[in-house]
Amino acid sequence: MVFTSLDLEHEEALKDFLRDFERAGEENIPAYFADPSWPHAEIVRRFEEWSRGEKLEEEWVPSTTRFLLHEGRILGVCNLRHRLNDHLWRIGGHVGFAVRPSERRRGYGTRLLELAKRQARDMGIDRLLVTCGAGNVASRRVIQTCGGALSDEISDEKSGEDTFRFWIDL
Repeated sequence: MVFTSLDLEHEEALKDFLRDFERAGEENIPAYFADPSWPHAEIVRRFEEWSRGEKLEEEWVPSTTRFLLHEGRILGVCNLRHRLNDHLWRIGGHVGFAVRPSERRRGYGTRLLELAKRQARDMGIDRLLVTCGAGNVASRRVIQTCGGALSDEISDEKSGEDTFRFWIDL
């Protein structure tokens, strides 16, 4: 199993990964911000640019996106934001992660978050804010398993949804 950047060789694996979410009826993939209409080479390039803080959308911060691969198959995705802005401080946090629907409940979410913690430490981040929807029991368990201490619960003014905020000391 490897935790890696997306590369040109991962085109078919990425298509398969995205189809898995589509089959499950999940339109939003946490931690995956590429436009589905972009050619694969553009997706690879954009992830690299965003990690360097280049060509960011308004209100975005530099972030690094990594994929968990096993035998050429993408099992999950993780996005580590290098710093927090006001929105991320309230709702998004430092880390977003998603496991493909057909591979859930096998420990891959925990593996993704543990790898993100290591990556954050290597970048000099000493404390991570990780959030999840109040109803997302699976994510809450992953965050707590990885050392997350519940800080508070807030309501998003835009969506009206409640969000749990956890801190993980590194």
